[in-house]
Amino acid sequence: MADLRELQRLVSKVRRERGFTMDPLRIFVLLDEEVGEIARELKRTWSPNYEPFSKKDLEDEIADTLACLLALANQFEIDAEKALTEKLLRKNSQRKWKSADMERHS
Repeated sequence: MADLRELQRLVSKVRRERGFTMDPLRIFVLLDEEVGEIARELKRTWSPNYEPFSKKDLEDEIADTLACLLALANQFEIDAEKALTEKLLRKNSQRKWKSADMERHS
């Protein structure tokens, strides 16, 4: 199992080998498109107007989204694992979350 840093390096290697764009703005547009594809898959969970929901299709779209997000981080030399850890565990650790309080009182 690869850690997030290894995945970030793999995304960089594969994108270079395949000649994918390295322009951050274009990567962001691709990321936005992939997030929309996640929305499309989730819409299938409740809308009878579309093909049935497929967990595998959702899995693929989440993978594409993560790859684009890591590619964007690569363009700015951001260590995604470090950034996530710092944001999630350190910067937000002392913050009061109203949603957590609401859950405890329901």
